[in-house]
Amino acid sequence: MTAAAYHGPGWRSRPGRHEDDITLGGTWAPLRVERDCDRLTDVALHCPPASLLTAGDPDALQHLERLDHCALRRDMDALAEAYRALGITVHELPAPQAPGGNPYSGANAMFARDLLWMTRAGAVIPRMASSVRAGEELQTLRLCAQLGIPVARTIGADGLFEGADAQWLRTDLVAVGLGTRTNYAGARQVAQEARQQGARALRLSVPNGVQHLLGVLQVLDADLLAARTSIMDPADVRRLRELGFTVVDIPESDEVRTQQAFNFVTVAPRSILMAAGSRETAALLARHGIECVARVPIPELAKGAGGIACATGILARTAQN
Repeated sequence: MTAAAYHGPGWRSRPGRHEDDITLGGTWAPLRVERDCDRLTDVALHCPPASLLTAGDPDALQHLERLDHCALRRDMDALAEAYRALGITVHELPAPQAPGGNPYSGANAMFARDLLWMTRAGAVIPRMASSVRAGEELQTLRLCAQLGIPVARTIGADGLFEGADAQWLRTDLVAVGLGTRTNYAGARQVAQEARQQGARALRLSVPNGVQHLLGVLQVLDADLLAARTSIMDPADVRRLRELGFTVVDIPESDEVRTQQAFNFVTVAPRSILMAAGSRETAALLARHGIECVARVPIPELAKGAGGIACATGILARTAQN
């Protein structure tokens, strides 16, 4: 009789697919994302140590102004409390380790949205576009190890990709932004991963002066998007509408340009969390049936050139029945 070690009668083949392992839990943490309008259940937040926030002048760190650690901690704590009040579990991104070749690594890790893109098969680990952020990927890998999140893919070769440049528009459709932060090689690898998971990729252009696709496009519901259409490529807006999406036009107001009003997080279908000072934008969205469930003041975070959506690492969403 052949032993089980050599595939004899005692051998037990592993059933199902990798996605089933995640859904059922046990082997991997049941953290996954299929649509960016589904109910948000788990996020990752982080406040860099004070030493990193003063490791160079603001421009060297890619910040707009010098950041005060205590003030930034207050912003991040307020954001965490807002999520907890909504029943969303908050996880802490691990602190950066001692720098290798980049003394600034981790100084921008409060923008956790860039540091991973979650799928139904695990996390896609980016390859950050700026040398200032090189090495932050290791913080994501340590988070995945701590929580038991499988790594679906790591962007490699000459690819550049940041998590805020990918959004699940539908379960079978991923939008990928092409710009300074994500190049064609990175977008191609994201598209390959999407295809492996049964989805196709829609490549969209990120306008000059905008960091990520997230800065011009947001998912509100299954067929409802918000977009800064006046600065997007008209062909991209047309393609989205041809795909059956209703696109809410968000004008280029002072709220949007300077107060991070467009930098919101969809916490459930037609429900969003916004930065304080977004009254006009919230009122516009309300006319389309979008409820702002909380507003969080982020004066210090905004000095780093990002907002609430940038600061929120999306770890898991659950479809509502």
